Amino acid sequence: MRFGTFRRGLSAASFAALLLVVLLCAGCSKQAPVAAGPRLTGDWDYYRMLGAAPNGGFEARRRFGFAHFEGPSVQGAWLRRRSGDPLETIEALELTGDNLVLRLSRDRIIKGTIKGDTIVGQMLQGTRPIDRVWLIRRSSPIAWEPNYALWPGPVSEPTFAVKVDPAVPMKARDGTTLMNYVARPVGDGPFGVVLERTPYLRTDKTNGEFWASRGYIYVKQDVRGRGGSDGVLDMNAMQEQDGYDAVEWAAALPGSNGKVGMIGRSNPGLYCWYAAIAHPPHLATIAPAVATADPLRLVPYIDMVFSPTIVPWLCLTAVKETMSDVSNVDEVRAFNHLPVIESAELAGCPRPQFWNDWFDHQKDDDYWRALSIERRIDRVTVPVLGIAGWHDDARGTIRNYTAMSKLPHHPLHHVVMDASSHKGVDYVNGDFGPQGRIDHRALQLRWFDHYLKGIANGVDTEAPLNFFIMGDNAWRQEKEWPLARTVWTDFYLRQGGVLDTVAPKSEPADEYRYDPGDPTPYLVDARELELNLNEDYQTVHATRKDLLTYTTAPLEKAVEITGPMSATLYAATDAKDTDWNVMILDVYPDGRAMHIQDGVARARFRNGFDKPALLKPGEINRYDIDLWATAMVIPAGHRIRVTVASAGFPKYDRNLNTGGDNERDTKFVVAQQRIFHDAAHLSRVRLPIIPR
Repeated sequence: MRFGTFRRGLSAASFAALLLVVLLCAGCSKQAPVAAGPRLTGDWDYYRMLGAAPNGGFEARRRFGFAHFEGPSVQGAWLRRRSGDPLETIEALELTGDNLVLRLSRDRIIKGTIKGDTIVGQMLQGTRPIDRVWLIRRSSPIAWEPNYALWPGPVSEPTFAVKVDPAVPMKARDGTTLMNYVARPVGDGPFGVVLERTPYLRTDKTNGEFWASRGYIYVKQDVRGRGGSDGVLDMNAMQEQDGYDAVEWAAALPGSNGKVGMIGRSNPGLYCWYAAIAHPPHLATIAPAVATADPLRLVPYIDMVFSPTIVPWLCLTAVKETMSDVSNVDEVRAFNHLPVIESAELAGCPRPQFWNDWFDHQKDDDYWRALSIERRIDRVTVPVLGIAGWHDDARGTIRNYTAMSKLPHHPLHHVVMDASSHKGVDYVNGDFGPQGRIDHRALQLRWFDHYLKGIANGVDTEAPLNFFIMGDNAWRQEKEWPLARTVWTDFYLRQGGVLDTVAPKSEPADEYRYDPGDPTPYLVDARELELNLNEDYQTVHATRKDLLTYTTAPLEKAVEITGPMSATLYAATDAKDTDWNVMILDVYPDGRAMHIQDGVARARFRNGFDKPALLKPGEINRYDIDLWATAMVIPAGHRIRVTVASAGFPKYDRNLNTGGDNERDTKFVVAQQRIFHDAAHLSRVRLPIIPR
């Protein structure tokens, strides 16, 4: 039996072509060659890729900032973010022949080789390689990207001196000690409290100084089992109970005015929602950013399909008192091993009890219902500010807004969606113009000035939805979701790989083979902890035989797609179970096929996540697939593409096609797949087209 890897998903020649395409992606500046000049002077684009070495047959560059040199000397040398803020401090510079060494602060070193107008190298932490870096000489002046003032107006200024206590214990109701980092303004107060609960360690000098200097008591708490807190870490369990206790404890701190607002990014954002569901009386508001969605919708399952990409997160939190380095995690070996349940240990990570619990509950049951936000969102009674980006994979911000907005008399709920990914706009390919970068914390400050300090700054009267429209590269305010003016438009899968708004009549089905030993690749390096980036699939589409592509004619005019997207497939297989993966892409005139969104349906859950049922081989079934949401304008001359496959590996675990336990079994079978598109079986995607 062979266990194909997603490194082997492309041939050597195809991988080389893919790498070339990626390196010339939309996120990379187009550089004119420099004919002459000093070898180490001037301005350079600075790119980075997390991970000590290429892993999984895919590599992409993230444009993090700019570098400047004034010769082979540390004098005048710097590395800055695209916003202009400092990125790394260059403490020493050594140039020997073509070999460059940049010694940075925090025991970091960049070792690179100058190759014409490109410097290729690695970043090391001490002697351990952690990242890959590239510097490419610029032929045009640097264009800084300062933060755009989305909600302009006065906010609390940093006028207070700050006092910090890094280890303040709190007793939870069951006697467990939870440790807190507390930064407070020097003064009589009373002050509002900004609370964050995190598995990513409590010590946070930057946030502490930001909030305390502006007249807030800032509390950051290690969740149980992490940092200085006792107990055992469970990714989501105990968050309501501990969140309630933390809010009430923080509200009673000396100098507090009794009003607590919660913040947090990613899982800490989800913990804001758990606390709000618990309904502690002194919680005044929550302002989560990139909040993780319900566990069946993202982590560890994506619409009830397990995602092995959670393994690097287990490694990240493996050691109680620290954040582990995941740059050298061998995810390829771990992901391609069967059974899946052994992948954490194979990557060198511990196997916590909640990992076993995940695999003991492979359908929607009481275990998952107890961890759901969406099912209990009617318990939230405080105002909410949710912040995220269209390329964020966390998914919770829009889903929770959708659920809450359907409730009668729901609390005020504002949403801000920018162009960023889970960790920011620097991970996303493309240039989003002068409004593309915003300061999430500045929005939270304005929100808390109103709800914790009682300042009448008008933030409560802002439009409920602030959307960045990619392509227009401008912000727009909206009042509802989906937009009332949406023209829901079906794009039908047609014979010959055509995608068209005209429905088919009588057309033969399309077929392909799905081999779990050589699954269709999804372009991701899971060590980045990002799953939804706009990568280029041009070479994947040209070289793989286990997917179908359907593409429109070039657009005669620009098309805006803003809202939730979905797919409906009519499909059959000769297997007892299988997956259906649908992706929507923007195809550029030069052939680049940039990922917009994608989704998955596991066949056994076609009647509901709580009703698994195996297939009758050869039977045609309907599958409805959530393709998430976007807000973008596809320019004239571009084309819209939809792909259909039965894998998107490693974002989605492989279906073994046997009808057995996909996470504990080791045997698989190859499946013959058929996609139908005729008058009785209208396979299609439904897009929210906005009139322009």
